[in-house]
Parts: sequence; structure tokens; C-alpha cells
Amino acid sequence: MWSAEDMARASVRRQGEPLSREQVADKVAEAGRRERESGQQLHVAVDRGPTTATLGTSRSSGWPGAEWRRVAALMAAEDWPVYEPERDVQGQNVGARA
Repeated sequence: MWSAEDMARASVRRQGEPLSREQVADKVAEAGRRERESGQQLHVAVDRGPTTATLGTSRSSGWPGAEWRRVAALMAAEDWPVYEPERDVQGQNVGARA
């Protein structure tokens, strides 16, 4: 069984193509925006009470913001001009857990 972290990592790796730092920064920004939107929707749902649509929903389930932030930090630390999933050692073992 995959964890939410595994699913997020797999989602990022499925991009398959090399991504520039700017493209990764855009992914981080988009994920942050979606996380904020999800948080706002959850707050509205709490005010109205849970529904089947909101039960079991979490910020990490739909948008892999933490994983995109990890990739951005990795690129900065390793001074990579582009992100290539096959170079990402931490992200390589996701399929082994399935």
C-alpha cells in the first residue's frame, strides 16, 4: 500500500520530462495555491458539517506540494539546472513498495 507521500512522489516522477528550476517553482506555487484552496474548502465543510465529499479529505491527498518543495530544495542543494526524475535517488524507490 502506498502512503500519500509515495503517491505524491510517483505523481512528480510521472512528469517524465526534465523540468527547469522555473518550471519546478511554478509547480511549487500551483501546489501551494491548491493546498490553500483545499484548506479553505475544508474550513467551509467544517462549518457546515462533514459530508461524504469531505470525509477523509486531507491537504496532502490531492496535491503533492511537499514533494515539489523537496524537488526544488534538491535542485538547489545539488545545483541542478533541471530536474530529471532518474537522477533523484530518493524518488527512485517508490515503485518498489507497490
